[in-house]
Amino acid sequence: MSLIQSLILGIIQGFTEFLPISSSAHLVLVPFLFNWAIPANQVFPFDVLVQLGTLAAVILYFWKDLWKIIKAFVTGLIRRQPFAEEDARMGWFLLLATLPAGFAGIFLKERVEAAFNNPRLTAFFLFVTAVFLVGAEFFGRRSRQLDKMTWKDALWVGVFQAFSIFPGVSRSGSTIAGGMTRNFKRPAAARFAFLMSIPIMLAAGIFSLPDLFAVPDLPAFLPIVLVGFIAAGVVGYLSIRWLLSFLVKRSLIIFAVYCILLGSAVLIISGIRQTSPNVAGTAPGAPAAESAEYPPQTPISIQETLPLEISPALDWLRPRISGCADAIPGLALVTEGTVPANGEPMQLSWGEPPNLKRKAVIIGEDDLVFTVNPRNPLRELPLALLQPLLSGELNSWGEVQVACPECFSAGQLDELIDQPVEVLLYPANVDARRVMDEALSSAPLRPNASSVLVPSAEMMKQEVSSALNAFGTLPSRAVDETVKVIPIQNGAKTLKITRPLLATSAAEAQPLTLQFLTCLQAAITP
Repeated sequence: MSLIQSLILGIIQGFTEFLPISSSAHLVLVPFLFNWAIPANQVFPFDVLVQLGTLAAVILYFWKDLWKIIKAFVTGLIRRQPFAEEDARMGWFLLLATLPAGFAGIFLKERVEAAFNNPRLTAFFLFVTAVFLVGAEFFGRRSRQLDKMTWKDALWVGVFQAFSIFPGVSRSGSTIAGGMTRNFKRPAAARFAFLMSIPIMLAAGIFSLPDLFAVPDLPAFLPIVLVGFIAAGVVGYLSIRWLLSFLVKRSLIIFAVYCILLGSAVLIISGIRQTSPNVAGTAPGAPAAESAEYPPQTPISIQETLPLEISPALDWLRPRISGCADAIPGLALVTEGTVPANGEPMQLSWGEPPNLKRKAVIIGEDDLVFTVNPRNPLRELPLALLQPLLSGELNSWGEVQVACPECFSAGQLDELIDQPVEVLLYPANVDARRVMDEALSSAPLRPNASSVLVPSAEMMKQEVSSALNAFGTLPSRAVDETVKVIPIQNGAKTLKITRPLLATSAAEAQPLTLQFLTCLQAAITP
């Protein structure tokens, strides 16, 4: 993302956040319409964090109201009369109205993130916004002010706000519509809508911070976000003033018409691009894949071919890789076979390779854990004994017990005590081996008489689960009930070896590949 793109998107965010035309829809559709190839791992954190600019705008505009609400709220709690004053009740109503969207954001996060890369789905939700606006105008009697609000009204409007977590459903549009269907006047409904946006926007910004920290080259990305933040704040403040004045005498129908026209234009353009004869490759900004809920009705032509090399340590990721590839029409995934002559394959690896010169995207992270057979009575292991055990200095499980008797469950070592420790190691060229060597700050371990080289994580798990005397390492995401994890104690702390999962490529990823990586990020995020 460039500074110019951030500035434009910030202005659009500020202009559309408070107008009932969906700011999130415009943040999805503008890059789509202008063929901007924005990295997938930047899209969602930018969209959420730039909303903090409009959050600053609404706080600045309503700071007197907020101060009165907060003061009355706290005073009511101190005096044990939390509902005595109108402003105090308004504070409770705002909290109540926030709950539905908060729960929706927590439980639907993955689906929401996927929707941020789907222009057609966004267009569909624009039509939903239009329905809300038209329904509010035709069914709302517009006779009440905020001083007549009840908890039922607040909860009802909060449910409408929950729909706005999807791009295309306007937060201001849905909440104003929700208020008007409870017979509030347009300016009153808008005022409550703007106030109730504050806690949900603040929470969304806070919860998006991990996504921001996962962006590669973060120091270079932060100034870009700052430009969008400032632009959104300035324009957002002006938008609030204009809309409140507009709604005194005018209806929401014009905004509904705009949503219908914009959604229709996106579907038309997307259809034209989808049927384009250029299937050998897709230009940046090509239409995002259809979601599972809205499958295409026509045969899918191949738009991108993604050759992919998967580290043997990431066997556990293969089902998720297949699922994401199947969910993106037009993407042909090649995980086996020859590499196309027109380019190098993308590589999925664990931990950062030395002298990394390829472009990298972080799709998640995982821990390296040490494992034994579930029948092995070993409970833990001091860090000081880990290196001797791996190197073969401790030859048998009996020697391990002598060195650390408290590490074992009492009286359960009989069948294992004379058996050698079968150390299972990955070959030196497997990234899981590199992760272990780096974490232990040791020279690469040399196989000894009791060690066995195991080429993949899946085979490692099979060996540990079948051999009582085995000791091996696994990615934590590959662990199941067939193996037992052994904590490595480093004094009062437990050793934790965490490394990023990287997708590296020689060139910039194409649009469908970016969607694939976004899907993987969502699939492996806890």
